[in-house]
Amino acid sequence: MSGTVHFKGAFPIGDTDVANLPVKHLGPAIGYYTLVLGFVLVSREEGRAVLQRDEARIGLAENGQDPEQASCYFAVSDVEGLRRELEAKGIEPTAIRVDQHEGKQYRVCFAREPYGVCFCFGQQI
Repeated sequence: MSGTVHFKGAFPIGDTDVANLPVKHLGPAIGYYTLVLGFVLVSREEGRAVLQRDEARIGLAENGQDPEQASCYFAVSDVEGLRRELEAKGIEPTAIRVDQHEGKQYRVCFAREPYGVCFCFGQQI
């Protein structure tokens, strides 16, 4: 898998289904997730693919939904390391900030993939 940052899980933000992240074209999206985000293709069938990086498993689907309305959270072992990893690949994540969720603090940064889905990467403090 890519980098030294461990992905601990993928979780929905809002009503996004991480098992069916919407994409307009499956092939280019698979390329982005594998080459840039370090995921591995687990399976692919007509209009759908499953990818995984460490413990984070996601599904991509040509399902007619708007990718710009989808968001998900990736729990990672090292948010600074992930930010450096993304920057090295030409991605411009936001600055790291501290957010609170359900009484816990997290260091987080955000990035949007070129097809529309917004990602939050975070590490519990």
